Amino acid sequence: MNSDGISTLFVIQFGSNVGYAIGPLETLFFELGLHLSNGNAGLVHFAYRDLEKGHPKSLPEDFRNITAFDIENGSSQVAEDLAEYVRTHRIRLVMFFDVHPVSPLYRKLRLSGATTLLSYYGAPVSSVMPLWKLAIKRFLLLCSRSKLDGLIFESQAMADLAILGRGVPRDMIDIVPLGVDISKFSPGRTDYAHTTLCIPRGQKIVIYAGHMEPRKGVRTLVEAAIELIVGRKRTDVRFLICGNKGDESREYEAMYSGLHIEDKIIFGGYRSDMSRLYSSCLCGVIPSTGWDSFPRTSIEMAALGLPVIASRLQGLCEAVIDGETGLLFEPGNATALADLLERILDNPTLAETLGRNGRLRCERELNLEVQKTRFLNVIQERLSLSRNN
Repeated sequence: MNSDGISTLFVIQFGSNVGYAIGPLETLFFELGLHLSNGNAGLVHFAYRDLEKGHPKSLPEDFRNITAFDIENGSSQVAEDLAEYVRTHRIRLVMFFDVHPVSPLYRKLRLSGATTLLSYYGAPVSSVMPLWKLAIKRFLLLCSRSKLDGLIFESQAMADLAILGRGVPRDMIDIVPLGVDISKFSPGRTDYAHTTLCIPRGQKIVIYAGHMEPRKGVRTLVEAAIELIVGRKRTDVRFLICGNKGDESREYEAMYSGLHIEDKIIFGGYRSDMSRLYSSCLCGVIPSTGWDSFPRTSIEMAALGLPVIASRLQGLCEAVIDGETGLLFEPGNATALADLLERILDNPTLAETLGRNGRLRCERELNLEVQKTRFLNVIQERLSLSRNN
């Protein structure tokens, strides 16, 4: 890196302002780019699939190096336009979000002056492949003249899928777990959720925050709620499920239609006050039944001192340490989830211990500063390797 810093381009494979999860990463990318440019924001660039929802709220209002390239459509014109952008702005580092390890695009970008091409992954790059197919993928990746320099994952589980599914060699992979703002997400019990959502004080709240798609396991959570409230006659608990939009809650509400428990399972919608809601809750639940990496909700809940009950699934086993910061259950097993929830409900000392351990872990290793340092070290190492090759 020279004294003037280097020019970076972050290519986000979504439109601007798509949702909560990507926002903190955009902010992190901008801060990393600013560091690499020695504080010169003019050397930091962002590209989105489209800008239909306006200026990205997670970036400074006066930041203007924002453009649109829909590279997923695979057109040669988009590739040429992006390459020209790289050439014109003398981009040296291009950081993608969730792209394949091999693409004809990468060679074009290198010919335009980019020296280091990386991709950050918030989703699995592949499923596990049979050995014969894996051998072919390894060979093709090894021989390719148009591939990434490195892949960055949030968890070891996601990295393993790249190794065992796409044949990516370990020396191309780095792992940077998410970090949470421990000043914003700080323990402190309140009645905010009770007051805001008209939940009787004294009721213990179990909270979920996430999408409503089937792999997120909302159906399993609702089944567990029905088991506790109807089957086991619990009268001391409410379930708060947040993240639904439009009529997405309808299919889940139909599961307990006629059971007269509508006031005990509350769909809170898509919200911007999650940290305040968490502070009123007994525990958080991440009941995913499909893949999951290292969800931000797991560390936000932990930072606020909540024990987290999660599926024993891929990256969730890294986000939640079973018996230390939370409890794990087999994916899709509503009865097992109900058992763990009842254990937390009946054992406040256990809940407090798990929550305290989760907070300490965030303070020690899962905070924003640690994430930034890890990320910067990874990028600088990849830049150094590119210069030496």
